[in-house]
Amino acid sequence: MNKVINIVFTIILLSLILLVYLKIDAITDFFTEFLTSDKTAEVKEKNEYARNFNYIRFENSDVFVPVDEESILNIFYNIFNNGYDEFTFYCPSEYESCLDDVKVIANDNVLLSKVNDYVHPYNSFKSLNTKVSSDGAITVSVLKNYSDSEIDELNKRVSDILYELNVNDLSDEIEKIRSIHNYIIKNVEYDEEMANNNTSSYRSNTAYGALVQGYAICTGYSDAMALFLDKLDIPNIKISSDEHVWNLVYLNGSWVHLDLTWNDTNNPKYQMSYFLIDTDTLFKLDPEEHLFDESFYLEA
Repeated sequence: MNKVINIVFTIILLSLILLVYLKIDAITDFFTEFLTSDKTAEVKEKNEYARNFNYIRFENSDVFVPVDEESILNIFYNIFNNGYDEFTFYCPSEYESCLDDVKVIANDNVLLSKVNDYVHPYNSFKSLNTKVSSDGAITVSVLKNYSDSEIDELNKRVSDILYELNVNDLSDEIEKIRSIHNYIIKNVEYDEEMANNNTSSYRSNTAYGALVQGYAICTGYSDAMALFLDKLDIPNIKISSDEHVWNLVYLNGSWVHLDLTWNDTNNPKYQMSYFLIDTDTLFKLDPEEHLFDESFYLEA
């Protein structure tokens, strides 16, 4: 009896193997369809801090259908820029490597931190969680870098400073930037403890540390300046090198560098040379800490 059962089992097993062999293409197609989807993302409204400027690297779009790696990156940019806390988009069935490409980008923290440099500080992320589902749905959950209470306090602080400096009475954009620049470096102290030991009593890696608490490192200086630039409708991004972060500003049809950290008299690297300079001048002044990824930051 056991011998008969074994023979039947063997026949069934061989039949299944033969079936898989003959139908391998159909089975592959089935799982490809299962792992991808032609669903359409539900586009939500942007928040009030979304930037409307179209950069060379990224463009604003309400199309969240990936076709290649660059389009996936642009989708991540729009998720951040629009201020979404959570957003779901889908891999189309014809883009066979979509899920794998999304996973590679989602796990590249260095790359995504550069994308972060293109959005308003309030929409920048502190951490991300990207979930890739078997049906082709990609859900990106965003933990913002600033709390609602910090944003409220910073908005009031920015308005008060602009009023105190009479910035709106200045007709020239460069003079507006100079006035704000000088105010920040005069009233903010470089946080040596955070820079040297990565620990501090202050939120010095943010604009809150700079403008409310009076202490900052490079990310705090650049975020603080970005708040004013956005308030004045002056296009800008941040640039990150391996060791440093500063602002890039669009003025009179050109992108120029602005580094408050290295212009701060309280900083041992003090130089007043990093005020609205082009990239060639930047590299002549400092070819090391300001060496950035030119293939990514196309504006510079």
